[in-house]
Amino acid sequence: MTRKNKILNKFILIAFYLVLASAFLSCSNSALTQRVYLELNFDDSRINNRFAIKNQPLEIFTVIEKAANDDRVIGIILNIANISAERDHLWELRTALERFKSGGKKIVAYIGYADMDIYLLASVADRIVMHELGGLSITGYSLGRGFMKNTFEKLGIGVNELRYFEYKTAAESFSRDSFSAADRRQLNEYLDDVFNLSRSTLMQARNWTEQEFNNIINNEFLYSAKAAEEKGLVDYVGGFKEVELAIYKLEETNDNVFALYGRQETSLTASSLTYTPPRTQGGSPIIAIVYADGQTDMTRGMDAVRISRTIRSLANNSQIKAIVLRVNSPGGSAEAADYVNEAVRYAKIYKPVVVSMGSTAASGGYWVSMSANHIVANPFTITGSIGVIGTWFYDNGLNSKVGVNIETIKRGAHSDLNTGFIVPYRNLTPLEEERYKNYITDLYNIFTEKVLSSRYTKDIDINRAAQGRIFSGIRALEENLVDSIGGLTEAIQIARELADIPDEQNVQYRKFPELKFFEKLLESMNTSKSVFFGIDINPLFNSDLKYRLETNGQVMPILPLDFMIN
Repeated sequence: MTRKNKILNKFILIAFYLVLASAFLSCSNSALTQRVYLELNFDDSRINNRFAIKNQPLEIFTVIEKAANDDRVIGIILNIANISAERDHLWELRTALERFKSGGKKIVAYIGYADMDIYLLASVADRIVMHELGGLSITGYSLGRGFMKNTFEKLGIGVNELRYFEYKTAAESFSRDSFSAADRRQLNEYLDDVFNLSRSTLMQARNWTEQEFNNIINNEFLYSAKAAEEKGLVDYVGGFKEVELAIYKLEETNDNVFALYGRQETSLTASSLTYTPPRTQGGSPIIAIVYADGQTDMTRGMDAVRISRTIRSLANNSQIKAIVLRVNSPGGSAEAADYVNEAVRYAKIYKPVVVSMGSTAASGGYWVSMSANHIVANPFTITGSIGVIGTWFYDNGLNSKVGVNIETIKRGAHSDLNTGFIVPYRNLTPLEEERYKNYITDLYNIFTEKVLSSRYTKDIDINRAAQGRIFSGIRALEENLVDSIGGLTEAIQIARELADIPDEQNVQYRKFPELKFFEKLLESMNTSKSVFFGIDINPLFNSDLKYRLETNGQVMPILPLDFMIN
């Protein structure tokens, strides 16, 4: 066979495969001309990983938006039997599904074992189906913190809490054995906000009276699938047949086709018709999504050097029409926070910058956010905490316990401040503590002045809004610390409007910064930073105590890094 004939045969073979592919796609498209129920299968680690901190759930939102505007799609099967996501992400997903329903379309949710957060998401559905071996636990919300004062006393480590603002309680985990009155007050306010929001949402969604809700959460709280059905908390118990029954009751017809977004092997419908995210056309305007996660540190956590360089580069890129900065940070270094803030201020000269707050955007996290054109907070966001604090760990018997003797030769009255084994060998003198107080006060004044100058168009009572006080997103809106309540999609829509991009025009979304090698490795393994080869390594990345010891004596706008909300 000649070379010419070989090339011709290869060309014919390629053409044959293209014809087959075209025929397959044609069949798929023709199938989707009927009444379609789209299954969103969250029993898929790839989808769940889109809720990871470094990779926000943008794609799933674009799929829901596409389905909302697709006349072929009349409903969604929300398969969340094994969903894994943070509370703020679940709320954003619920909000996106509410928009889908607003067009008259239906939702059937399928759950396995559900806590209050997952049930709150499921309650957006017109009908809820539970696996017969599933369960429901509606316990409400609690907020806890570990206190290590007694532990440090036993170890022989002293803690000097350099705190001069009522609500700046970031060091209480180390200096106390219980909540202070101020911390208890602000945490109760936060829990009131998020609990009342969840309660009113569930009561409206499931048509409960307040008495019914109180009985469910305070008396019964735990249900098997059968008990949940009898109580009316779910509508059906079973599997796909019951999902089909729920759809039939809603639509009064079985003439439906199922399409799938997610993994087919674990789906309810096992549909071979895939539903893909919308395609964007080349040359469409680009909105950059920049993720600023972790403590505000120059090279760790948020990596202020990297994030700032990214923001400035995007500001100078004419293809980028707007920047959405997704902030999830409890603070840390004031210098690092201000480094990012200055990049935001620079970018605003050239294009709109909108902040989308995640679960926590407080203290240094708020510092990063405050200069944006518009700030969108999730109702569950912990924000505010405008204040600074210092913590001084020192030897209070540790050295004698382990047999270490410290002897110093010094030049300068304070040159031995950081001398010691693990921690400095002495506490601060009254003069040194007074100098710290002046430093903390100066830094606090800079912080509050920057808030007022950044939010100058807003009426802010800085004495009430600052002092280190935390707020839910709901209360932060009342204090004018944020501009609206919503999630990532709302922030993107606001960015579109500020950039004068028409609603009918296609937009490309690009995520920044690019994942580092280790982050890509973790993502490719369908895991997160907290679990590696079955071992919880989260403390290696986020240990509050480790970070505080490394930054001992530094004055910082920071919350406890191990802030726990259950």
